[in-house]
Order: sequence, then C-alpha cells, then structure tokens
Amino acid sequence: MSYYRCLSTLGNAVKKNSQEHAFSELVKRLSRFASHDELIEYSQRPIDYCYGNHMIEACSPQHSTRLCLIKTAADLHEQLLVRVAHCICHFQYLPFLPAANPTLLSINERYWKLFKKLAHFSTIKTEADEEKFFELINLFKAQNNDIIGQLSSGCREAAKYFKTYDIMKTFLDNVLQTRLSMRLLSDHYRELHKQKKEPKPNDQWRGAICMNFSPAKLVQQCIADVSSVCFETYGVVPPVHVENHLHQPIPYFPDIVEYIVRELLKNSMRALVEYHTVLFNDLTHVKTFFEDHRQDPLCKVLISADPEDEHFTISIQDRGGGIDEPIENIFQYLFTGGTAKEEKEHNSTYFPYSYQDPSIQFSKRMYGYGFGLPICSLYAQFFGGSLTFAQVPRIGTDVYLRLGFIHTDSERIKI
Repeated sequence: MSYYRCLSTLGNAVKKNSQEHAFSELVKRLSRFASHDELIEYSQRPIDYCYGNHMIEACSPQHSTRLCLIKTAADLHEQLLVRVAHCICHFQYLPFLPAANPTLLSINERYWKLFKKLAHFSTIKTEADEEKFFELINLFKAQNNDIIGQLSSGCREAAKYFKTYDIMKTFLDNVLQTRLSMRLLSDHYRELHKQKKEPKPNDQWRGAICMNFSPAKLVQQCIADVSSVCFETYGVVPPVHVENHLHQPIPYFPDIVEYIVRELLKNSMRALVEYHTVLFNDLTHVKTFFEDHRQDPLCKVLISADPEDEHFTISIQDRGGGIDEPIENIFQYLFTGGTAKEEKEHNSTYFPYSYQDPSIQFSKRMYGYGFGLPICSLYAQFFGGSLTFAQVPRIGTDVYLRLGFIHTDSERIKI
C-alpha cells in the first residue's frame, strides 16, 4: 500500500471513529434527560394552576391571613419543579434530528440544569432559605433572557427536519406557554419579595399585577415608542388616533399587553409607510400626506370593554393597503414580512423582543423573524382571548385583540 493510500485509509478511519463518537455523545446527551427518576416523577405530576383573582386576594392587605413569603417561595419551588419537568418533556417529544439541533439541545440542557438546581435546593423553611431562593430566581431570569431568540434560531436551523409544520407548532406552543406561566409566577413572587421589603405598602400593585392598569395610557406609551423606531427607520411617522371607551382601570399584568400592542403597532405603521411610499414614490410626499391626515388619521386604536363577557378589546385599524399574504400565514412561526436582504443581514444577530426578556430593550426594528404575531396570538389565547385580523384588499387591515379579565371569579384563565 502506498504511503498516500495508507494515510488516506487511516484518515477515513479516524473520521469515521470521530463521527461515531460524536453521535454516541449526542445520544447520551439526549437520553440522559429521560433516565432521571426524579425528573420522570415530576413530569408525570399534573400542573397545579393559579388564577389571577386568587393571586390578587392572597396578597391583599385586607386578606385574613398575612402573606408569608416563605410559604409563597416554597409553593413556587414546587410549581417550578413540575413545570420545568413538563418543559423538558416537550423537548423529549421532538423527532431526533430537530432535537439534535445544537441550539435547541442547548436550551434543553439549560432547563435540565435548572431542574437539577431546583431539585437540589433545600426545603424552604426560614427567611434565610427564602432569601437564597429569591437569589436563585433572579439568577435564573438573568441567565435565560435569550430563550425566545434561541428558540427562533434553533427552529429556523432545524425547520427542514420537522416532518410537518404541526409538529413544530405544537412544540413551540407548549414550550412558550409553559415558559410564560413560569415567568409570570416567578415575576409575581419576585415583586412580592421586593414589595415586602418596602417600608410603605404600594396599593397600586399586588406582586406583578398592576391594580390600576389603564390600557389607554399604555397604548399612548407604545405609540410614542414605536413612532420613535418608525422615524429612525423611515424618517416619517404616520399619525395614530386613540379612542378610549374603557375609563375604569382594571387589574392586569401590564407587560403582556405592552408586548402585544407594540408588535401590532409596528406592523400597522410599517404597512402605512411602505404602502404610501410605493403610491407616491417619494418620502417627502408621504410626509406631507401624513401631515394632512392629522385630523383624519390613517391609523386608529379603539379601546373598549364588555363587562358581561369579562373581556376588554384593543383594536387597531389602518389604511396601509392590507396584507398580501393569506391571514393564516402571518400566524405561522418563522413567517416574516422582512425582505430577503434584511433577513440575510440580520438573521444571525437578531433576537425578537419579548415581555419575558425585560433586560433586552424594545426592539429597534420594524420587522422581525416570524415569532412576533404567533407569540401575540398565543399570549392572547393564554389570557382567555384572541387575536383576529380582518382586511379590505388595497385598503387596510383591522386587528382585534381581546383579553379576558383576571380579577373575576372565572377560572378560564389558568396561569
């Protein structure tokens, strides 16, 4: 055998052994999640859901029993063990190739490490135990701020390995819903911990629930934020008119509504600017046109409530030419209205903003990568509501966000 052939044969053998070793290690990493007795036990336990009205009542100054942070922390500890175990199971149900995607596998391992930390955490019996648990929850939140972006990247990388879109959708819906409930409960506990330390009680808040939440004020703030981003992107801003028919404040998780409204406003403003830029073929004319419509805005936000139906509605109506794609497409994960050039330039660095990622500033982008509207719809359903679209081709689009009240006796909203 020639020297060259000898080296070639040896190289192929090493490469084959290396591939087999890598495959073996991958199988070990995937299988170890399903071979842990404690994880299996918690994954089989049912989720003990919480309800908004009970959360408000439990920390109300008028409540007969004084709030005990030690008990609250102990309850959350148990809740998180069950929910993290369920979340890991959602990864286990993935087909092999998507599950083996490095990005998705790294998320799986993060949840696995979190489960181990929670499982090894001592029983919370004293104030010192509760303080340590508070520090653990803070650390968990800081270390997992990019999960939404990582899920987006991982699913995009592994998209061709999902046999059907429904498999990916079911996986993402389950993980995102579980994650949302964990973050709501964790944020609620964190805020209770902070409020307990304050010398003077704040009647405006019960944990993470704002008792004096005004959708109209939040909408105005969102309009200001999105207008700033729109101006930075296009140099023009379409006028937005707000009609408020919900004058009585309500208890709510404000960050949920903030995330959804910002996403919807970005879509409407972007549609208005790009549609009229095509019509006039000149931004100067677009700016003049928008100025002329200050009294007859091209975008309207209407806020109303139906006390009998126990919902409030925020509708956004724009004259941005409608949507070229079928309505069902825009609610699909990974669907985006961004151009191919924009996707290529930013896909490797952009992580979509989410209420659950508060350390990431409001996204300075007028387009995303296919997680914004699906998450908005998922959040609306989570809170007993819906997100629906109606459009008139070449005229505009109406978006209706319905969210259920959380302070009523109804238990349809499970957290």
